[in-house]
Amino acid sequence: MKRLFAVLLALLAGCGSLDAPPTTGELLDAPTSLNVTGQVVRATAAPVISGSLFNVRVRVQTPRAAVGLRVTDVYVVTGSGVWSAGVGAADQRACGAGCTVAVGRGTANGVAAGEGVQVVARLVDAQGRRFLLRDDQVRVK
Repeated sequence: MKRLFAVLLALLAGCGSLDAPPTTGELLDAPTSLNVTGQVVRATAAPVISGSLFNVRVRVQTPRAAVGLRVTDVYVVTGSGVWSAGVGAADQRACGAGCTVAVGRGTANGVAAGEGVQVVARLVDAQGRRFLLRDDQVRVK
């Protein structure tokens, strides 16, 4: 019984580390394109402040369909830190073959209109593999 408990505890501890947020360095080192199943994947972002709310729309695009990527989180690296938001199923939609649009939403803490930022999307594929994909040098509107 003690062995079973130790094994379960180790598995649970390992699972928690998979969802750890990336460091600022990992976000800034994220690639601006990925090769997934032989297809180049790119992201374009449109961050917008409206009052105290911050919406970040990320478009993930491939040349063909069937890559099976979905966006789980959006990170914005600013001059003062990192803003982040989770992206649920209701916050993303298909925008054509090989295209997904996802939106991260939250308060605009630490983000200013006109600021140059880098936007990073955390993606997961059908096999559960996680990727970071960056759109560098975007202006907040």
